[in-house]
Amino acid sequence: MAVTMAENRMLNLVLRALQVICALIVMGTDGYAIDVYRGYTSEVDTHGGGFTAWNGVPNAWGFLLFCAVWTILVVIFQIVAGNAITYRPLVGCIGVGAELVAVISWFAGWIAVAVNIGTRSCATGYVACDTLKAATVFGAFEWLLFMVTAFLDVSLFLNSKRQLRTSNT
Repeated sequence: MAVTMAENRMLNLVLRALQVICALIVMGTDGYAIDVYRGYTSEVDTHGGGFTAWNGVPNAWGFLLFCAVWTILVVIFQIVAGNAITYRPLVGCIGVGAELVAVISWFAGWIAVAVNIGTRSCATGYVACDTLKAATVFGAFEWLLFMVTAFLDVSLFLNSKRQLRTSNT
């Protein structure tokens, strides 16, 4: 018999608490890396002349920070919605949609930051590169947690729709 979040409220709360804890760790580590980042300049030669380009914080780092904030909002919604996912189809659709967006966002976020590790923006010996590696690891773990909760939410939503269709009331 499959375990759903509606059947086991404690499992739901533990998974959501782990998601919040990982999101806070990602916020701290990624925020620190963004704060101490010192950009670099690049000399660009063009046909009409040359110029110096300033390269600031990579966009992927900010996106990972967005994912952490998005996680807090999704977890708050999922806890407040609770069992309404099974009884109200619109709330269920919103909940499942938020879970799926979070899964895709975390996957894209930790992959994008992992690509930056070892490049010029996060060179070896850079003071915040280790914290960025930690943010990447916790981002990957957060993605796995959202994979589990998304699977449980989708199965709960689909099973509740099937039960409502076959009900005689």
